[in-house]
Amino acid sequence: MAYPLGWSVRLQVVVRRERWPGGSRAGAVALVYPGQTVEPDQPVIRLKREERAEKLGGLPRLSLPAVTRKLPAIQPTQAHHLSDTQTALAVPALGEETVPAGLRGRVVDVTARGGVVIESQVMAIQGVLGAGPQVAGVLTLWQALDGGAARSIQQPIPPGAILVVPGPLSFLLLRHALNSGVVGIVASSIFLRDLEGFLHADLLELVNSPNAEDRQSRLPPLTIMLTEGLGSLAMPARLLQLLRCYQGRVALLSGFTSVRRPTLPELLISLTAAEAEALPSQKPDLALAPGARVRICSGDYCGRTGEILSLFLHRQRLPSGVRAHAARVLLEEGEVVVVALACLDRIG
Repeated sequence: MAYPLGWSVRLQVVVRRERWPGGSRAGAVALVYPGQTVEPDQPVIRLKREERAEKLGGLPRLSLPAVTRKLPAIQPTQAHHLSDTQTALAVPALGEETVPAGLRGRVVDVTARGGVVIESQVMAIQGVLGAGPQVAGVLTLWQALDGGAARSIQQPIPPGAILVVPGPLSFLLLRHALNSGVVGIVASSIFLRDLEGFLHADLLELVNSPNAEDRQSRLPPLTIMLTEGLGSLAMPARLLQLLRCYQGRVALLSGFTSVRRPTLPELLISLTAAEAEALPSQKPDLALAPGARVRICSGDYCGRTGEILSLFLHRQRLPSGVRAHAARVLLEEGEVVVVALACLDRIG
């Protein structure tokens, strides 16, 4: 999928995705048929139960349940705390394993392996790096409690959630989410040692493997998507605000990352007809001009976003000693910096 403006968000786009929980599954049976309309929390596949603890090194894989009721409607502007989020995507009954659609739309095909291809109008967010198979869950914002990071780790998390973490991930938070039954995490960044320690895998080998899809389905049962990549970068305020608007909605998350394909992780949130009509259409405008929103793609301010205040008529001498065409940029934090035009990506 093409993401215009250098900003990996499509406010509205029609996609077709095969709903498949990953790995090699025997006994997968589609519960829907082509032409049928489905809701995000509606079961679309029934799976034969598998003993997967041995494959995961003693960690039982959590699965999404059969959903017998629709989730309560939550207005995009409604704010609520993590503990207030109600989810029907809890632990399934013994001996039963079903896969919810994760998308609202029309079934266009049923694949030979039992996967269900759904066409849906969505808001799509592409990540930089991720791991783990496709999962569906309730989009839930992580609300850190007062008292520091150690105390915030004790915060209860509803099972079946896709957790949105504004800042960097840590190994401790990943373990806490896994033990809480969270199915996925969308975060800004993470240090390499924490990610590889949690996955028990070499990241380079994982994303460059010819059998990456099968390998990622055998990771710990927590799908991860990073919006900024490795390190300690924070999530851009604009993206965080956008995700906050859809808190409480069922979303479809894929952490699958492959260099060979190539494929990047993505988060898809289905839109209602009214929402799609209200959202502006995206018309790419790549010009760097005063008033344009930009992301800095290299240097000391890499990953920061802001607005171009003005363009210099003549080349400027930058801190590196290089003379280049540059712009004066007002960062979201209020700081004004001078950045080479070659280091700016327009995002809006």
